[in-house]
Amino acid sequence: MAPTKEARVDESSATPNMNDPNLSADEIQLRAQGHSGELIRQFSPLATLALAFSITNSWVGYAATFVTPLFAGGGPAIFWAPIIACIACLLITLGLAELASAFPSSGGQYHFAFMVSPPKYRAAIAFVTGWLSAFAWLFTTASANLFCASLCINLATLRNPEYVPTQWQTWLIYTAFIIICSLIVVYLPRAIPRLETFFFWTSLLGFLVNTIVLLAVSPTKQPATTVFKTWSNATGWDDGVAMLLAIGQSMYGFLCTDSATHIAEEVERPSRAVPRAMWLTIAVGIVTTIPFTLAILFSTQDFETLSLSPLPIMELYVQAFSGNSSAALFFTFWILFIYFGATIGLVLTSSRLLWAFARDNGLPYSGVFAKVHPARKVPQNATILTAVFCILYGLIYIGSTTAFNSFVATAILSLNITYTIPQFIVLVRGRDKVLPKREFDLGKGLGMFCNVFSTAWVALYSVLFCFPVFLPVTEVTMNYVSVVMAGTGLFIVLLWWVPGGKRGRFVGPRVGEVVDLAGLGRANAGEVDGEGGVGGGEKVTS
Repeated sequence: MAPTKEARVDESSATPNMNDPNLSADEIQLRAQGHSGELIRQFSPLATLALAFSITNSWVGYAATFVTPLFAGGGPAIFWAPIIACIACLLITLGLAELASAFPSSGGQYHFAFMVSPPKYRAAIAFVTGWLSAFAWLFTTASANLFCASLCINLATLRNPEYVPTQWQTWLIYTAFIIICSLIVVYLPRAIPRLETFFFWTSLLGFLVNTIVLLAVSPTKQPATTVFKTWSNATGWDDGVAMLLAIGQSMYGFLCTDSATHIAEEVERPSRAVPRAMWLTIAVGIVTTIPFTLAILFSTQDFETLSLSPLPIMELYVQAFSGNSSAALFFTFWILFIYFGATIGLVLTSSRLLWAFARDNGLPYSGVFAKVHPARKVPQNATILTAVFCILYGLIYIGSTTAFNSFVATAILSLNITYTIPQFIVLVRGRDKVLPKREFDLGKGLGMFCNVFSTAWVALYSVLFCFPVFLPVTEVTMNYVSVVMAGTGLFIVLLWWVPGGKRGRFVGPRVGEVVDLAGLGRANAGEVDGEGGVGGGEKVTS
């Protein structure tokens, strides 16, 4: 059957001119995986880590979600849940980072799944993984922008207690954030590495200042028994289930560790830089989250008031500063500023994923969204798609905050499923059989352990994420994650099977010979390094 017009869109990204002496080693590796570089390799190793951590920002992310562990077990749950979540996420991330080293591509998980799957099933598996990943990133982008909007609203109420905000006002601010971030991504692409590096250092400075100041100025300190020993479970579940739910919610603080994979085609030597940024993101996350969590626990004056606040982190500042609204305003704004840096990175990463998926004909109208702006070298149409989706999706918040939050919870589950699918396939087919030599190699023992753990952990939480946090179940406490996941699955199946759908049209990247760069010395790599070349051959150091 002759390829359709839609299917022919991506033929230009096959693997021509593999022997062009002007191609960089990175470009040769990319072309061996079926694509030609179209973006500029402008992210240094530090900028790659900065983007990855600015998106994850574990200590800030946990500041937005620690209220669930508070309900689940009080101080001990707040302290232990992020530690256990971090260890779990680190093992999952290590397994994913190994795949990112073997197959560096902006497609991320769906590309990894395609590369390691049996030829007969690889297109279908990659298609499902790609859509789950796309929805998860879009939902996460929406949640971060909504949190920024909520911070703005709560800052207004802090200065003017008589002000009563409405949900449509929150949506307008949310929309403004999305538009601003999208404009930065589209029109200032060369500034983003430096901008995210600035936000990275701002976050680390914020962690130090917040931790020290909270402990220094809070009028009284909670006793150690309250922090580490006194268990207070208000969820209605038994303590074991409550703790598991607290750990699951704490995983939000270590979400999006795949972000660096989606800029792999904008990083020099991605087989090394991307996996390093991934595991370092988790390492920096735990080093910042534990001390900040202890500062929260010891500085809180009234846990009950904190749990009832619409924005617990702001209430914490009010309590720690003895009601000084100006000080609370300043530190809450600092959190807002750091989160704004995350929203820029989220819009950028989501658009890169959508662009890569469209390049492989995974989206409707892929030819439109696979285009790169010829002058700015940015996937402009995919960025616009990201913004439009998030703005329209935010309308759900006006009608139902419960429904909106269910979609956000689905993002945590969906992303972790996509982290596990390629690892499970590697485990089943055999690591030695499907993985080429790579710069980041976990080895047989640790690699297999990470793959097994990831599969078992995500299988467990695929069930637990469907549990409501509180019993008994009411309309308010109902968890709609299972409904959202079912709807997402139905959408993917219909898009694949309906007449004119993607079955037979989505074939994934046109894979050539996989190039082993892990064995290349830097001298050999330098022999194919060029100053021009096509797309990815262009180099800009941030």
